[in-house]
Amino acid sequence: MAKYTAHADDVASGTAQKTVLQIANPVANPGSHRIAVYGYRISYRGTNSAAQPVRSLVARQTTAGGGGAVPPISVPAVKLDPATPDSTITAVKGPAAVWTTEPTLGDIVIGQRIHPQAGVSEFIPFGDEVIVAPGGWLAVVVVAAATVDVTAQLYWREGH
Repeated sequence: MAKYTAHADDVASGTAQKTVLQIANPVANPGSHRIAVYGYRISYRGTNSAAQPVRSLVARQTTAGGGGAVPPISVPAVKLDPATPDSTITAVKGPAAVWTTEPTLGDIVIGQRIHPQAGVSEFIPFGDEVIVAPGGWLAVVVVAAATVDVTAQLYWREGH
């Protein structure tokens, strides 16, 4: 089972809902080719210690949105074990370019408010991972009261 990660660095959040990092399991994949997300990291580089917390979500999306771009550091994903094959399943998008249409928010899997000068990371126990079925999208989405720089990272296994 191959393991991968992707990240988007220093993305300006704006004050509207914004997809920072999105992974997709193409609809053409057979049902057995599921993606299991087992970890995430979200951090902020704010300058105001009195700023409101940022609504930080790991969520399914019901549309892919328009635009976005492959993050420049993770094309299409970084292998956590160099001996594993290149990813043949997961497509990764981030806001390295402006989304022309923000993806539609679906089920919120993880939701929390994080101070804009802090961050959080979590690894999900084996067997409890968040599954992305063929034709599905999962993303890190933020909503901030004031623009703050966001770094987001997702970890997943393919063929789960």
